[in-house]
Amino acid sequence: MKIELNDLDPIERFSYKVVAQGGRDASGNRVIKDEDLPIYLGSVRNSTIEGIEYLIIASDLQGNVFEENKPRLLGEVLPDFLQLLFEIEFEGVDRERVGVLLCGDLYARPDKRGGLGDVKNVWRAFNDKFGFVAGVAGNHDDFGEPEAFKSFVREEGIYYLHNHVRKVKALKIGGLSGIIGRPDKPFRNDESEHLKELKKLLLAQPDFILLHEGPNNVNPELPGNHKIRAVMERSKRNVVCCGHNYWDSPLIEMENGTQIVNVDSRCIILKIEK
Repeated sequence: MKIELNDLDPIERFSYKVVAQGGRDASGNRVIKDEDLPIYLGSVRNSTIEGIEYLIIASDLQGNVFEENKPRLLGEVLPDFLQLLFEIEFEGVDRERVGVLLCGDLYARPDKRGGLGDVKNVWRAFNDKFGFVAGVAGNHDDFGEPEAFKSFVREEGIYYLHNHVRKVKALKIGGLSGIIGRPDKPFRNDESEHLKELKKLLLAQPDFILLHEGPNNVNPELPGNHKIRAVMERSKRNVVCCGHNYWDSPLIEMENGTQIVNVDSRCIILKIEK
């Protein structure tokens, strides 16, 4: 199985708003700027995956769309746009045969940068429009009180991943939520434990491994975690999707054949091809 991107240029863009770096101007007024989420098209070549025609992969959807001056999370609105895009560009595709992979950080405050917030409705919005949603949590994500989270992960079509592999139709997906950091903070993991669980996922070699925090890269130089990269370099070939750090290059291949798909602040639609 090999991932290919059809073009370096996106096939479409979706507009949203973010709070500008610094947050306020010299007068103390909040500064909101416009951004465009690029949507790319690619393919999964030489696949043995059955029952799925397309995969949508996205991460770090940290923005809002204002409707009648009321903010909604970018990830709550984007699925409607993607549904329309499928109807126009991929006529006849059964949306139940389209899966969604999310790599975390789906929350953004409309009044300041950063923050932590509930993202269950983002997952549900994608699940409502497509066949299933599998994903991991980012360090800005929250899922409510423990009982609400337990109920959420039992919802049909929802596959929350942390330190394990799930089979969805004929697709095997592994996932590791959070980032390396202080375990007393939300979705931060002890470094040694995080790397140990990553090794297990890489050894299992599912079809896709979803991470929030991904590796860095040396050539081209791209930001990320060098210890995660070292673990991947010593492992067998895998396909890893991640976010957390933005890359100019959304797809790279390591010397051992492992492909890294970085979807920070972007969306990639992959057609499954035999």
